[in-house]
Amino acid sequence: MSIDTLWNDFTSSEKDLFQRSCRKLLKQTFIVRDKDEENRKLYFFAAKRPEIFTQYFSFIGFDIVIDRENGVVMLRNCADFGENGKIQANRLALKKAESMVLCCLWTLYADRLRSGSLAQTIMVSMTDLRFALEKFGLKEPLDKTAMSNILNLFSRYSLIDVNGKIGDPDCMIRLYASLQFALDSEEFKKFVEATEKRMLTKNGEREEDTEEENWDDAE
Repeated sequence: MSIDTLWNDFTSSEKDLFQRSCRKLLKQTFIVRDKDEENRKLYFFAAKRPEIFTQYFSFIGFDIVIDRENGVVMLRNCADFGENGKIQANRLALKKAESMVLCCLWTLYADRLRSGSLAQTIMVSMTDLRFALEKFGLKEPLDKTAMSNILNLFSRYSLIDVNGKIGDPDCMIRLYASLQFALDSEEFKKFVEATEKRMLTKNGEREEDTEEENWDDAE
């Protein structure tokens, strides 16, 4: 069925839902069912009528993927569909600090799932995030402004929500199922390997420096 036919068969309220869904996907990449009532409506609309979204976005080289188990609709660039067949969301270039925070949030979410958490809402504290960042070798903690900017960026893409004011002891971060698609597992593995290699290189440089200093002293 053509997109014109599908569109003409829509009621006025369905046309409005379609337009809102498309705008959200183009702006935020994800529609997360469990985020709020608005997202819930858009999720179920897209999940029931994927064909019109596929046709509409195909004109600009995009498509949607619906993960019914996790309640996520994502927009992906067809050119970014990996050769290994894995689903990859639309891409966004990140700075080093942003990548580190995203990897840590991804890890925290995965850890909660592996621990058997069945909670619909997964919350982590800023302390949890700081510990994870230290684990990946971030020696100096990000200041409040930098952390706020990074978390606000991820909030705009429906990956997380910040509950409270960053810096307050009761500030919590809500993690959404969309995080599972924000970072490919192979990319995360490469990031971990690069981090470990960098840390080993730094340790090696320190050892070499010490050896050189000792050699000079002996001479």
